[in-house]
Amino acid sequence: MTVLVVVGALAAVVGAQQGPRLRDVSYDAAGLVAKPAQRVILTANQAVQPVRAADVVVRPAAAHSVTSSGNTIAVEFAGPLDYDRSYEIAVSGVRAPGQSSRATLRATVRTGSTDVLALVPAGPSGGKDRIVRRSLDAGGATTVYEDDGITAYTRLGRSLVVARDVGRGASAIDVVALVDGVQDDDVPVERITLPTAAGRVTALHAADDGASFGFQYADTSSGRSTDVGLYVVDMTGTHMPVAIAADGRPTTGAVPMTVAQWAYVPRTESALVRTSGDDLVLVDMSGSVAAVRLGSATTLHGFVASGTTAVVETGTGIEYLDLTDGRRTPIATPEGSTDAPYLGRIAPLPSGTYLRVVGTVRTDGTLDQRILLVRPGRASRLAVTVPSDAGITAVCPSPNGQFAAVVTRSATGGLVTIVDATSGALEASVAASTVDWCGALPTGDEVV
Repeated sequence: MTVLVVVGALAAVVGAQQGPRLRDVSYDAAGLVAKPAQRVILTANQAVQPVRAADVVVRPAAAHSVTSSGNTIAVEFAGPLDYDRSYEIAVSGVRAPGQSSRATLRATVRTGSTDVLALVPAGPSGGKDRIVRRSLDAGGATTVYEDDGITAYTRLGRSLVVARDVGRGASAIDVVALVDGVQDDDVPVERITLPTAAGRVTALHAADDGASFGFQYADTSSGRSTDVGLYVVDMTGTHMPVAIAADGRPTTGAVPMTVAQWAYVPRTESALVRTSGDDLVLVDMSGSVAAVRLGSATTLHGFVASGTTAVVETGTGIEYLDLTDGRRTPIATPEGSTDAPYLGRIAPLPSGTYLRVVGTVRTDGTLDQRILLVRPGRASRLAVTVPSDAGITAVCPSPNGQFAAVVTRSATGGLVTIVDATSGALEASVAASTVDWCGALPTGDEVV
């Protein structure tokens, strides 16, 4: 016993002289590049005094906040980090309560790489439409799911929601379970019962938490499109489509709210809707909170990385719309950003920048398009070449704004080019009609 006491005392003296040491680091590599407010948790071998934000340095620099409790230090990043990159976190002056020795805890985290889900239509010789997974840092693609007539799809937790054209103006919606990133053959595909015997599904979107998905629906059972509007499917409940009524609440049997554009607000179960009358409505798709009217807009462009701010356009300009209080802030339109005859969709990026498709009309009547990178003080052309026989149908930022998917279509088919969002450098390309990044953009009206 005496020997144990002596050894324990010596260990305490050594520990006091060395200061705390890093015991463990935990983080979600995929979450760090896809979502804001993600944490890296550093665990020391003993309790530590409160850590100040000034004591934590991140390289490369990334906006962050710091909290500490007991023997853990949490570094929370304000926005998503870059893909496939190492970040060093250094916490200086760390000491245990009642001890004078200080230590610096250092950790290196590696963020995840990225992949995209792309829709590859069947070729002219036949076959099925395929949803494939393509990594940006490796060649080749893996088939996730295939079927006939796929028109839209969206990730829903560990599943895919797939809309298909089944002929005569009618659609079907299937929920496909995934395992290891591809269809789980052991789980039957779930066919969602639609509101009427026949109808057309468009503008398909899903909540980030996988609790619900929504779509625009037009009843075509009579041969005409009637009762066109917004529906939601609660995946925690009946899995049955319910109309979003004019008051913004899901109501069984109601006439649905007419929609020009809509999308889920990132990381929430709320949706931002631009109605056919250009009213903006923040709708809680679960129905637990009353809808909020947020004025009007002529175009709903998208959301900045935080998710609490939307980019909207009115008759007088483009604005940031704060979804927490309804405040609007004009967005800078420097020289060269709005002087083209054709002004298309804005793709918001971090730090107050955005991409915008603009164009001029050629002598033959076709549109000569280009992509501008617009910063608060200047606009410059993104170094992306659009073939003369192709048109841009979408520009879709990656979840962290580092890359953009440029979707083009020509007479020979579709092409998705993944480029660096600030330099235009080519990262990857795939012969496809869309990628899942585009699912975060508000859809409804065909606004490019």
